[in-house]
Parts: sequence; C-alpha cells; structure tokens
Amino acid sequence: MSIFNSEKWAKDHFQHANLGDPHRTERFVNTAPNMAGSNGKSIARACRGHEAQLEGAYRLID
Repeated sequence: MSIFNSEKWAKDHFQHANLGDPHRTERFVNTAPNMAGSNGKSIARACRGHEAQLEGAYRLID
C-alpha cells in the first residue's frame, strides 16, 4: 500500500494551471491521479474501465 495520495498531489500541483479554460484545468486535476497511479500503462487501463474518465483524458490530450 502506498502512502502517496495521488488526488491530493494532483490538486496541490495542478489546480492553478492555466490551460485556457477552467474545465480543462479541472479535467487535468481529475485525470492526473489515474495516470500517476498507473505508470507505464495505457490511458484506457489507467482509467480502469470508467468511460467518462477515459473520454475526459482523451479530450484533455486533444
């Protein structure tokens, strides 16, 4: 079990990111923990079958 809290980490580091739209920043803060906790895995595996999270991650990248 890891003591690393990826949700807190993402919020602390990225909540003030200026991505041109507040929704993009929110999407980034919500996507980062999945990616941080799934190092080396595909985006689909990092989202663990959650379709909305997967769609959000792809929209962020787009």
